Amino acid sequence: MVNQIEFIRSQLLQLPSTSTSLKSAADALDKKLIEIEENLIQRRLTGQGQDTVRWPPKLLTKISYLAGGLASGDFAPTKQQREVHALFKQQLTALRQQLDATLNQDLMALNKLLADNNIKTVINH
Repeated sequence: MVNQIEFIRSQLLQLPSTSTSLKSAADALDKKLIEIEENLIQRRLTGQGQDTVRWPPKLLTKISYLAGGLASGDFAPTKQQREVHALFKQQLTALRQQLDATLNQDLMALNKLLADNNIKTVINH
């Protein structure tokens, strides 16, 4: 999902700003994509100093931490680990649904606007 969002956002940055309606539609889509992405990863990390103390981990970091704990254990997952897994799965599913809705509505509307202006559309693969 993060790769998909970043791929779309990179295309949005390359769009020509030929009209204010096109620019505002692209900006609105970009904001929605950032909002979804910020629930998946911590975008403020710089890789220096105490970033991990300053900024809380996001869903993908939490999933990775849980997976690391499960991989290093000699026993089956605990009840608590299973509950956390179920919670993370729910959160990830909700974010996937939010992204799909954004792509099906906002991206399609932007692509129609781009096509109407004879501009190459944004692909979401």
